[in-house]
Amino acid sequence: MVRMVCTLIAISSIAFSPALLHADSPVQFDVGFLVAAHDVTTHECRQSRPGYRLVQMDIMISTLVDSDLDDDLLETNFFIEPHNPRIQIEDFSPQTTLQSPYAGNISKEKRIESNIGTDVTAKETIPPGITGTASLGLGTKHATVEKVDVLPEMKLVTASGTIHRGRGVYFRFHRTAQTSLEGTTVLGVVLLVPENWSADTMTVRCQSKIRKTIVPGVSAQEVDLPEARFTLAMYQSDDLHASQVADRYIQAESRWQSVQRQYADQINQRRHHSPLDYLTSIVRHDRSEMSVAERMKQSPEKAARELPPAVVDAYYRFQEAKSLIDRCSGLRSSAEAKVTDEATVANTSVTIQQFDD
Repeated sequence: MVRMVCTLIAISSIAFSPALLHADSPVQFDVGFLVAAHDVTTHECRQSRPGYRLVQMDIMISTLVDSDLDDDLLETNFFIEPHNPRIQIEDFSPQTTLQSPYAGNISKEKRIESNIGTDVTAKETIPPGITGTASLGLGTKHATVEKVDVLPEMKLVTASGTIHRGRGVYFRFHRTAQTSLEGTTVLGVVLLVPENWSADTMTVRCQSKIRKTIVPGVSAQEVDLPEARFTLAMYQSDDLHASQVADRYIQAESRWQSVQRQYADQINQRRHHSPLDYLTSIVRHDRSEMSVAERMKQSPEKAARELPPAVVDAYYRFQEAKSLIDRCSGLRSSAEAKVTDEATVANTSVTIQQFDD
């Protein structure tokens, strides 16, 4: 009996384990690397916010749902978070939307009926043995019909708003009988950027919630699936220099991530110089990416001797690309950033190369 109880507890623990439950997410997201921004500055913006301008961009997010769970996807959430602290969210679409399952208004009818009736009966006996009866009846019937149109109950379909004190925006989509969460979703965002802005980076986070039966025989529960994160580079659409800088950043960032995964075993082995270091790493659960970056910043010469040469090279190339795009973010004077960046890009070869995540 004790062994049976222990077995049931173990099965229950495995069923609710997030690692096993989310090993292969049934909802997959995909976002492009680059986003072009178009200038939409208005006269009112120049008057009210001198030194800033407006740019508009469309971010396309693709959602692929496992065919077995198509009807169980309840909602998707998208978060757009620019990295530049001087960028503000000025406008976004779609806006919060309510929808009714009915095509029009709901009609309600109220009927009231009233009856008023009076009966009078008289009976008289006339001798000898003659009886007479007379009756009189009065009745009135009144009916009232009230008909009104009632607005149907509205349900939330799309919710959107700003986050991080106006430096980010979120979108939440609910599944309804008339809508589907699978396919491509286009999110429009208008940003207030510095006047000398031409390129920058941002993070797009994608979340989903499904209805899943975890334990057979028990009603289905709502389960949050693992979050997907994407780093995007945005640039001014009519600026060739900004386009090259953004493209170079994406290449360097992709190579940096790829090289860390490729040399993960060697990085971990060189990090642990003794059994004590290895035990400490298990307790801390340090992430290799952050550890490599911190080591390169704190002691570049020592890290260069300990890490694989490909990792060191990818790190410095990524830092160089990051420095270039930071100069386009509007945090420095426009003339200084333009001269320095154009000279750097002109003297450095840029090779277009795709790295798988």
